[in-house]
Amino acid sequence: MLLNVKAYHKPHSIEEAYNIWSDYKNEAVLVAGGTNNALMKSNIPKRLIDLKSLGLNDIKEKGNEIIVGSMIDIENFRKNEIIRNSFGDFFFKSFSDIASPQLRNMITIGGSVAAKVGWSDVVTCLLTTESRLITYGANGYQNINIDEFNHFPKDEKPIITHLILNKENYVYGFRRFTKSAFDISIVNVGIALKIESDIVKRSRFVIGSRPQLPDRFSEVEEGTENLKFDDNLPTIARNLVFEHFTGGSNHLASVEYRRHLASVLTERILTGLGGV
Repeated sequence: MLLNVKAYHKPHSIEEAYNIWSDYKNEAVLVAGGTNNALMKSNIPKRLIDLKSLGLNDIKEKGNEIIVGSMIDIENFRKNEIIRNSFGDFFFKSFSDIASPQLRNMITIGGSVAAKVGWSDVVTCLLTTESRLITYGANGYQNINIDEFNHFPKDEKPIITHLILNKENYVYGFRRFTKSAFDISIVNVGIALKIESDIVKRSRFVIGSRPQLPDRFSEVEEGTENLKFDDNLPTIARNLVFEHFTGGSNHLASVEYRRHLASVLTERILTGLGGV
């Protein structure tokens, strides 16, 4: 229980929410889905700022972009017709293994990014699609990438209002490895390929739960671009991931084990994409 909460704020605008948050930086927390708040130590938050009434829970198309409100839960996000029309089953299947249906109806897309946890399957998938963020902070509204958000100084706390996903002609794949269905990932891998005339023209390889934050591996991307999309590609990519993997060890797994898992998951994703 959050025993020390003294005030509950329900702002009517994102500007009001940010002003409250910046005024009480060390004692206020944002409430989106509530799952992150439930894990907090009871003596930390003294003020709760509820974002649920700010209208940030819709998904709209704008030209070649999809604008996603940060408060939409990942269950409705993965099932959304606009998302499925643009990304096929990528998000639908990838998010289906996260937690339980009850929790997926609570976990928000923006809260998953804001939490800045290394094991987030959501963030790995968003990086795979090169999603961007709209935030509101001291400098007003900004359009930034997830990596920029992750490296904001601790005293700068912009609020995520929307995510922007580009409609693009890529194929996507995602895999995670866990000890059980409800555990966090020991490692997860997301891959995006732009294929033209059976040639990989561009690629993204994202590995998360290393246990550091999910990140792209440029050496693997450079090593696979302009290669033929055939049955040799999974082996080549697996070897590149094994060679260039960076990470660490914790109570879940050693860096050596994560390296092995990441390379195997990479091979399995590529084997499944397009039936190669």
